[in-house]
Amino acid sequence: MKLKSFIAGACALVVGAVVGVAGPAAADPPGPTTPIDIDGSGGPATQDVMNALANAIGFSSWDPGPPSSLITPKASCANIARPRSDFDGVAALRRSLSSLPTARPNPAFYPITTAIYNNGIANPPIGSRCFEYARSANGPGVNASFTGLLQYVPFAVDGWTVAVGPASGLDATLVRGSFDLAELQSMYNAGTPQTASDGFTYDPVDVSNPLDTPAPGSTAIHLLVPPLGSATRSLFAGAMGFNSNSPPPWVKDTYTPTGGGATQQVQDNDGTAVAQDRNALMPYNTTQWLAQMNHPAIDRRNGARLQNIGTLSPFDATGLRFNTSFHFPLLRGHYNVIPFAATTAGPGTGYLNYLWRIFVDTNSASPLRLCNYNNIITSWGFGVLAPGRCGLIDPALRAYDVSRW
Repeated sequence: MKLKSFIAGACALVVGAVVGVAGPAAADPPGPTTPIDIDGSGGPATQDVMNALANAIGFSSWDPGPPSSLITPKASCANIARPRSDFDGVAALRRSLSSLPTARPNPAFYPITTAIYNNGIANPPIGSRCFEYARSANGPGVNASFTGLLQYVPFAVDGWTVAVGPASGLDATLVRGSFDLAELQSMYNAGTPQTASDGFTYDPVDVSNPLDTPAPGSTAIHLLVPPLGSATRSLFAGAMGFNSNSPPPWVKDTYTPTGGGATQQVQDNDGTAVAQDRNALMPYNTTQWLAQMNHPAIDRRNGARLQNIGTLSPFDATGLRFNTSFHFPLLRGHYNVIPFAATTAGPGTGYLNYLWRIFVDTNSASPLRLCNYNNIITSWGFGVLAPGRCGLIDPALRAYDVSRW
C-alpha cells in the first residue's frame, strides 16, 4: 500500500498524538504524492504495521501484493514491478541507490549493482531512487559487513506459539493440556508421545495411515503446519528440529474435519484447521493473533486459542500484548534497511535526513520518529524492543559492502 499523509504542522504535535493507535489500512493511491518523499517495500511480515506507521508519519510503504501488479512509487518511477519479499525489497533498494552519491568519501558513489528481482522485468532503473528503504524480517546474514553500504535498523519483534481449537461447544478441542518446548520438539521431530499439563498423554499419529493409531491410554494428536513456503513453517520447523521441505509423516499441512468432509489445506495464521479438527495442534504467529483480535476486518482466528509453552505465556502480563521474553527459538526480529549514510545524516530535509529522522533519531518527542509510535506497533501485535534497541545502529547489522553490492 502506498501511504503518504500530509504533515503540515507536524512539529506542533504533542507527544500524546505521537503514540496514537493505527487506523484502518488503505489501498495504493492512483499515483505518488510527496509530503515526505521516502518510499519503501519488502515482504508481507510488517506490511500492515508499516502501512499504519507510514500513514501516521507521512512516508510511503508499498504492499507486496497483488502479484504481478505494477506500481509508481514516484512520478519518475512509473510501472515498477512490485517487490514481493524481503529479498525483492533490498534488491529494489540497491538498484535505486546504485551510482548515486554515498555522502561519504569511500566510496563516493554506490557501485552499479547486478541485483534483480521478478526475473529482472520492470525493475527500478539504476540510480532512480525509486525506493529509499526496505522492510525485512531477516537480518543481514551472509551479507553482513562492517563496511557495508546498507544498515539494518531494528524496530520490533514477533514470534510463534502453538494453537488449539475452542475450549467448549461442538468444536471443542480434545487437546486440553499444554506442552513445554522439549515436549513439542520431541513430538514434532520424533513422533514421541508426551504427557501434557492436564496429565493426559498425546500421541502424534499419521492420519494418512489407518494402521497408525494412538498408543493404549493416549489421545491422538494431529500435528499441523502451514503450506511449504510459509515463514511460519520455516521458522517453526527450525525450532522443532524437522525438515521444512520434507516433514515426518505425522506432521501434515492438510487436515480432515472431525465431523467429516473433504481434506483441506492448512492456512497460515488461520484458526480454521484447529477449529474443524478437534485433535489438531498448529503453530500460530502471536503477532498475527493479536493483530486479528485488534482489527476485526482481518480476524481469521475462528476460535483458535494460543497455548503457553511450558511456563511462558505468549502474552505479557496484560494478556493483550506480545511477550518479548518468550522462547528465543520462536522469536524473530524485524528491521528497516536504509543507506548507511543516513545513520549520521542528522536533521534536515534531504532524503538521507528524513531517513535519519524516521528510523534513527532518538528524540522521544519527535513526531517523525517511528520508534515513538509504540501504540501503533503493539496494535498490530508486535513486541516493543527494549529501551535503546529500536533504531539502534549496530555495526554488526551493516551489510552489502562494495564487493557484495
